[in-house]
Amino acid sequence: MTGRAQLRAALAVEGLKFRRARPAQVTTAFLVAGVTALCVLTVHPPAGGSSLTAAKAQSIGGEGGWAGLFTAADTIIAVAGLLGFGVIIGWVFGREFTDGTVNGICAAPVSRAAVASAKLVILTAWAVATAVGLAAALVGAGLILDESGEPDLRTRVGKFLLVAVLTAALALPCACVATLARGYLPAVAAIIAVVVLAQMAVLTGIGGWFPFSLPGLWAADTGAVPAGRLLLVLPIPVIGAALTVRLWQRLVSR
Repeated sequence: MTGRAQLRAALAVEGLKFRRARPAQVTTAFLVAGVTALCVLTVHPPAGGSSLTAAKAQSIGGEGGWAGLFTAADTIIAVAGLLGFGVIIGWVFGREFTDGTVNGICAAPVSRAAVASAKLVILTAWAVATAVGLAAALVGAGLILDESGEPDLRTRVGKFLLVAVLTAALALPCACVATLARGYLPAVAAIIAVVVLAQMAVLTGIGGWFPFSLPGLWAADTGAVPAGRLLLVLPIPVIGAALTVRLWQRLVSR
């Protein structure tokens, strides 16, 4: 079986497994419906809420409207997206060890590198599709709420998609952690630690050079992070994906 045929076979199997996976379904629903709801509540906080909550919502959503809706979305996805994408990426790779199915993968005629590559391709496609779905949900919510006209709506949607995709890319190293630790719980712990470190980097003033903080800071549009600095994000997913495939290529069942 050629390498391309092995990849096609792995994509078919891994794609079916992913579509039927309940954690992936729940996380997708959370990222699309949950984040949209949070953004709407940020721009339109419920009446009778505390003044502290209203002030926090005001600081994120600004003056409201389309600008406030997508500003809130950029801020929320930079944190919730990193956590959500990271958990699923770690689970997809780590479950093979915790469920014991890695032994069957090692004995299969399809190479382990092809399986890992297929997982990464599927996860990347899922992340992009989730980002597009969330952007569509935000636009739909804005239309339902009859937000004021926004001449730069396409620009705001494009900016949000870039932030969401970069955030998902930063979560790819969770696949490497799950493989090295042979389980998904260490990957979940790792992404939680990364989220905490990213917030600490912002608070200490070094977030503009910390790759995991860059998408959120750039989205804030304060001028602290020039667009060109987003290139610092790219080595993280590239190295993470390459190392994951390498680890799976040398994987031995236990």
